[in-house]
Amino acid sequence: MKALLAIGWLMVAPGLILGPPDEAIEYDGSEGELDVRTPWLPDPAIRIDGRLDEVEWGRAALLHSFTQNDPLEGAPATQRTEVLVFVSGSAIYFGVRAHDTRPDQIRATLAERDNITSSDDYIRLVLDTFNDQRRAYVFAVNPFGVQQDGIWSEGGRRRFGPPVDYNPNFLWESEGRLESWGYSVEVRIPLKSLRFPKLPTQAWGFNVTRRIQRSGYEESWAPISSDEANQLGRSGRLAQLRDLDAGLFMEVNPVLTGKRLGAYDDGVGGLDREDPQADFGFNITYGLTSNLTLDGTFSPDFSQVEADAGQIAVNERFALYFPEKRPFFLEGTEIFSLPKQVVYTRSIVDPLVGAKLTGKVGSFNIGYLGAVDQLGSSLSESDAIVNLMRVRRDVGRSSTVGLVYTDRTRSADVFNRVGGLDARLVSSRHTLTLMAAASQTGTGAGERVRGGLVSARIDRTGRELSFSAELEDVHPDFRAESGFIRRLGDTQLEARLRRNWHGAAGTLLERWGPSLEVRGFWDRDDFWSGRGWKEARIELGTSFSFRNNMTFSFSGSMSSFDEGEEKYQGLFLRDDAGQLEAFYPDQDVFQGLLGLQAFLRVNTWDRVRGRVTLEWEETPLFDGALRVPVEAADAWTADLSLNLYPTRSLRTEVGVRHTSLFRQRDGGLYSRATIPRIRAQYQFTRSLFFRTVVEYGSQERRVILDPVFGRALESCGGGECSGSTGRDVHDIHLEALVTYEPSPGTVMYLGYLREMDDSGAFAFRDVRPQADGLFAKVSYRFRF
Repeated sequence: MKALLAIGWLMVAPGLILGPPDEAIEYDGSEGELDVRTPWLPDPAIRIDGRLDEVEWGRAALLHSFTQNDPLEGAPATQRTEVLVFVSGSAIYFGVRAHDTRPDQIRATLAERDNITSSDDYIRLVLDTFNDQRRAYVFAVNPFGVQQDGIWSEGGRRRFGPPVDYNPNFLWESEGRLESWGYSVEVRIPLKSLRFPKLPTQAWGFNVTRRIQRSGYEESWAPISSDEANQLGRSGRLAQLRDLDAGLFMEVNPVLTGKRLGAYDDGVGGLDREDPQADFGFNITYGLTSNLTLDGTFSPDFSQVEADAGQIAVNERFALYFPEKRPFFLEGTEIFSLPKQVVYTRSIVDPLVGAKLTGKVGSFNIGYLGAVDQLGSSLSESDAIVNLMRVRRDVGRSSTVGLVYTDRTRSADVFNRVGGLDARLVSSRHTLTLMAAASQTGTGAGERVRGGLVSARIDRTGRELSFSAELEDVHPDFRAESGFIRRLGDTQLEARLRRNWHGAAGTLLERWGPSLEVRGFWDRDDFWSGRGWKEARIELGTSFSFRNNMTFSFSGSMSSFDEGEEKYQGLFLRDDAGQLEAFYPDQDVFQGLLGLQAFLRVNTWDRVRGRVTLEWEETPLFDGALRVPVEAADAWTADLSLNLYPTRSLRTEVGVRHTSLFRQRDGGLYSRATIPRIRAQYQFTRSLFFRTVVEYGSQERRVILDPVFGRALESCGGGECSGSTGRDVHDIHLEALVTYEPSPGTVMYLGYLREMDDSGAFAFRDVRPQADGLFAKVSYRFRF
């Protein structure tokens, strides 16, 4: 009787329902068995510890037989990988057994969250919850269970790898274990962390890939082909998902920060520190439906964002681009990704409040972001009200059409508004991307300035042959103050072509091939009138990928510049008598400028990895105000970066970038810039780490000279003339940060920053502090 009672209890115990209706089924990815009947367990008693020893895993669907997609597409996987999956009423569960014939060579570090895919072995889960083949969640985990997550957006551009933005963060659980046969991981993703349709039964697009870092091989369950323009279209499916309900979804994230800032004061001969300041802010997220989310923020805190790495800016014609890193603007805003960046959230400099609505309703993706950008110390007419709106509709199998509208208003007469249309039309191998936008800018006193932008791009993807061609036309009066458009008044044509050959499995040379890039710029009126270009560049290169994860590339280029005389109006020289005369250089010196570049990346060894770039290029020196070429120079550039992993808990990045420009007229030095940087991080646990950054920025620049007589140039306007000035800056930047972050949004940290000025390049004499700051933060992410 006791035995019968025990058997009966097991049959009805939550999470342990036995019997034939839902027995585990195997799915062979290499044979195209990609439609998974996903088991459903009502209340699994799973402990996320990486062991996969609970009885429920015996009820899960088993996915196996991966194929290689990089470098030898379609070949059998070099290592055996098994994936288990089932769903419950509150979460979806994954278990992975990653077998390895050389377990001692598995790369795994106790890294900071969102910092594993470039260094460690990992498993990447891709969930297309709307099964629309356009957008998917990405959850990556290394052998220790360290997480990296983001959003895959078809149409997003990345130079290498799939179009994944790893900045958004989600709440989920994971754990991993190294074993004698390889490693295993367990993952639990709450339904509250996902957005999906409100349907009684649905199917999600799904794939899982495995990266083996020592070889550079990537293998996937659903076979991937680079001959497909849309990689999400190659996914399998998690089918028969029923009764999915995230329930009430709300997150509240209060944030308390404190800081004490100091700045150098000649009167005190050192740093004059302000009184300590404390700020309170909060973020709130509410799930209006399972597929529509409302976010709000008040006095958002961005102090945890690491400082931008220094960029060399000694001969720049256009503004430098810095990527967005602030959490509120990152999550859920992939809908604002456009063919041309008329939305650039970093243009919102100091938001007081903000609100965001994102989601999908039927075939429509919608997004709204509004903020009050404080440009002064308090809300006033000089501050800006920002509104960004976006609608995009799915068309056909994987194409889209969309609308965008941006409005940045300071007053009734001072504003900038942009409206645009875009389309992305996808066939099996080809993608046509189109965009048109118009702007209206109020400059005050009732004046309105209008301009437009159009672009068209065609891409052909392929494992062996790929190419792209693009036309971009920007009116000189086009303004996108909520975006980032680098060049105005230009028309640009650009084309790229690449051919790849692949070696056999295990060969020394796994892939190699040449590439060709051609680019031309015209003044907009000249282009449409059929006149000649003002700037052109052609580059021919080749790359080699060797066994054991080593890459070498080499390229040569030729550039030419030909600006019209009218572009130099306002630029003058003084003759021996002190009289001004108009300056216009001989344009022949800017024709046929040559360049050579070599790049080597080595990711072969476990403890030391790195890359080096060497470049020589003949380049014009540009006037800082008019941005026109003045004289020719030889530019020598070296960029070296080493990643060191002495232990599984310590990682160090050591890098140095150097550029020198020498005038071709006399070989004299025009500018020199050297930026060494060291970033070291020790991870005590997955949640607790200490990080320090040391960066020295030495940048020197002389004045622009007449290339014939060596006389200084002067810019004249409004009856006044001024000569160009040199620049001599030697900054030292120090950071130290202790952080405890058990999950995104829940964090405690203490940080210190210090800026110093050296008397000369690497002199380390008379080093004076310029500013410092002590920062503290406590926040907690409540989920209901």
